[in-house]
Amino acid sequence: MMSPESELPRDRFALLASGANFSCEVLQALREKYFLPTLLVVPEYPPAKKLSDPGTEIVTAVPQRRFLELGQDIEIGYAPAARQAEFARLVQQTAIDFLLVACWPYLISEALITSPRKAALNLHPSLLPDFRGPNPIEQQLARGTSRFGVTLHLLNEQFDQGDIIAKASLSDIDEKADRAYLEYRSAIQGVELFIEALKSHDHGWKPIRQTT
Repeated sequence: MMSPESELPRDRFALLASGANFSCEVLQALREKYFLPTLLVVPEYPPAKKLSDPGTEIVTAVPQRRFLELGQDIEIGYAPAARQAEFARLVQQTAIDFLLVACWPYLISEALITSPRKAALNLHPSLLPDFRGPNPIEQQLARGTSRFGVTLHLLNEQFDQGDIIAKASLSDIDEKADRAYLEYRSAIQGVELFIEALKSHDHGWKPIRQTT
């Protein structure tokens, strides 16, 4: 019988994550798949606080303790907005194949997007192009939607507007499901999409452009 590790891609990836709950769930799901990032990257804290600043979103002031515990055996890097070019050089020096973003407080620069050897990707817990932007699950709950899902898409220099690699609906969601449960389910499904995307990358992706 093959071990879980033998079925995984051999690519090296960096996880860029704020440390908020969705980030925790993604890192937990990766750990349960025995597929850990080479680098765990967090933004500089505290993040920018002015909503009027272009390209800025509000996140929690510090990573959750659970996030730090989940990542305690992974090399940690910092990529504040003003030092993205510097961190991009580290990504290149470390021979990172993919970036995976799971909740990040500001736009990622072109230098960082193009720094991995293969692709830079974002996991977004909605079925894009619906519910772009921060707090997509809260948006969906407030709207009363019954159609939840997660999207894996290429990064570009706009929030949640890159070409879609894969997306999947969440099945069997109870109408009483709360944000924490939806983040948990989205993370599990999203990590599945990420792993399958890495396996298929060298055979050629067929990204789908977002239309609205």
